[in-house]
Amino acid sequence: MRRTFPRIPFERYADDAICHCRTRQEAEHLKAVLEKRLAACHLTLHSQKTQVVYCKDSNRRGTHPQVHFTFLGFTFRPRMAKNRWGKLFTCFLPAVS
Repeated sequence: MRRTFPRIPFERYADDAICHCRTRQEAEHLKAVLEKRLAACHLTLHSQKTQVVYCKDSNRRGTHPQVHFTFLGFTFRPRMAKNRWGKLFTCFLPAVS
């Protein structure tokens, strides 16, 4: 990842990973490249766990069919929060699943 996609930050734990892409096209391209690389090693991506998720919040108001995911026992999804002045806004936060 660091050599081929240095601008895409990622987290990995055992056989699970999260890649932070800037656009849906970048995410779909990365997914295709990873599928090809794993196939060369006779491995496959888990079809139910591998997904492109839109991290929706107050600044990202687009629509996407998938806006939540679970990673290491935490569900990441849009949640309401208050800023320091008490104003409500939407942010993408984890909580124990």
